[in-house]
Amino acid sequence: MEADAADGRDAANGPDAGAPRSGPRFRRYTRDQRRAMLIEAGLACIAQGGIAAFTVDRICREAKASRGLIAHHFRSKDELLAAVYATMYDRMLGAAAPMGEGAPDLADLVEAVLSDDLIDRESLNAWLALWGEVANNPALQAEHRRHYDLYAGRVVEAIRRQARIAGRDVDAGSLAVMFISLVDGLWLERCIDPARLSGTAARRACHGLLEAFLGPFPR
Repeated sequence: MEADAADGRDAANGPDAGAPRSGPRFRRYTRDQRRAMLIEAGLACIAQGGIAAFTVDRICREAKASRGLIAHHFRSKDELLAAVYATMYDRMLGAAAPMGEGAPDLADLVEAVLSDDLIDRESLNAWLALWGEVANNPALQAEHRRHYDLYAGRVVEAIRRQARIAGRDVDAGSLAVMFISLVDGLWLERCIDPARLSGTAARRACHGLLEAFLGPFPR
C-alpha cells in the first residue's frame, strides 16, 4: 500500500481516529490504484495540451504525486505514455467489441463504434496526440499493434458471423480493414465538426460498405 496526503480523510480508523491532528492526514492507495491515477493524470495532460504537455512535472502536478512515485511505477516516460494509449484503446474496445464474449453482432458493432459517447473534444485531442507519436515511439507502436490486432480480430468475427447468416463468401480480413478505416475517418469528421456529419449519416455509410459485401442485415 502507498500513502498519500488527502483532504481530511484518514486511511484507517484507529483508536485515535477522532483525535485532533497537527500534521497532514493520509489516504492509502493500492499499487494498482496509484498506477491508474498516474495514467489518468497523463491522459488529462495530453487531452488538455497535446503531447507537449506530457511532461513529468505536469503529470506530477495533475496527479499530486512526486517524480519518485512515477519512477516507482513506470520505468520511463515512454512506458507511461504506452499505458495511457492502452487505456484509451481498452475503453474503446470495451464499449465497441468487449473481449470474452461471442462474436459481436455486426449491427451492434456499428452502433457501438459510432456511439455519441465516443465523440468529444478531449478524446479527439488525446487520440490525435497519441497517433502522432506512434510511428516514432517503439513502445507506443507495440501497444498500437497489439490493440489494433484485438480490435480487427473482433471486427473479423462480427463479419464472419454475418457472412454465415447471409450465406456469403467474403474476405473478412480485408473487409475489416476497410470498415475500421472508414470508422476512423467518420469518427474524426464527427469530432471535428459534428454539425456537418450526423451519427445517422455515419452509420448509413458503414452499413453501405458492409451491405455491399454481405447483403442487407437488421439495423
